[in-house]
Amino acid sequence: MRIIRETRINFVGRRRLFFIISLALVAAGILVVVLRGGFNYGVDFTGGTLIQVSFKDPVTTDQLRSAMNAIGEGNASIQKDEVGDFLIRVQVKELTGGEETFSVRVREQLARSFPGNEFEVLREETVGPRVSKELQGKVLLAVLIGIVGILVYVSFRFDFRFGLGAVLALVHDTVITLGLVALFSREVTITLIAAVLTVIGYSVNDSIVVSDRIREDVRKMRKESFSTVVNTAINQVLNRTVVTSVTTLFVTLAILILGAATIRDFAFVMTIGIVIGTYSSIFVVANSVVEWETRLPTKRRR
Repeated sequence: MRIIRETRINFVGRRRLFFIISLALVAAGILVVVLRGGFNYGVDFTGGTLIQVSFKDPVTTDQLRSAMNAIGEGNASIQKDEVGDFLIRVQVKELTGGEETFSVRVREQLARSFPGNEFEVLREETVGPRVSKELQGKVLLAVLIGIVGILVYVSFRFDFRFGLGAVLALVHDTVITLGLVALFSREVTITLIAAVLTVIGYSVNDSIVVSDRIREDVRKMRKESFSTVVNTAINQVLNRTVVTSVTTLFVTLAILILGAATIRDFAFVMTIGIVIGTYSSIFVVANSVVEWETRLPTKRRR
């Protein structure tokens, strides 16, 4: 399927502009996280209990706060999402009646505070402090292992220049995505981290497609400069990259708009990641290899 006709866009010639744009986006992502004071961590990483409640009739946050005060949980964090559901979060140390009875007490109090207003508990999660600390360490380790593994794999399949370019693209995509997560106050949970890791895999796949085409064209276009070869390769895979990204976006946007609340954060990260990953595979990976080749040219073509 071809939605973009044969192009001759000078991607390589404008690489400095793309580098500036990427640096600005990465800096903005880091700045947002700093200004926001970090991320909005879920109970997976902080420990505690989270309950998501949906009411048949409208309820205000103040009314729900009063209900929590009635059971001695006035310090509970209460948030209302875009569809009107409430997220009630209580840290482990703040639980006054034991975390095993918190859900029961909330259900009983809601029935007393809102008689005649039917409600449904859509989600309930409880994580102890020890488990949450272990998850933090394991998530960081998983990300580091993934990045190192990708560097080794791409370097082995192509060469170190492409491996480094792929890793730069991963850092680029991850920082920008997490910056938007912080900007929109999305809750960082295991599900969201899984989405970030999925985005990393998606970005690597696109990077490999571009790198593979460059390697093929290097063999076919031996008389051309490396910049010309890279430019040709990017234009050749542009249609494939755009078609793949657009069709995948249809799915993630559908989930984001129509999906259940429990998977919207996953769809949110995937939607952002696909756009950023497509950008980096076209404008970051290959151009970083060209920049390396310009400054430190290899002795021979492979």
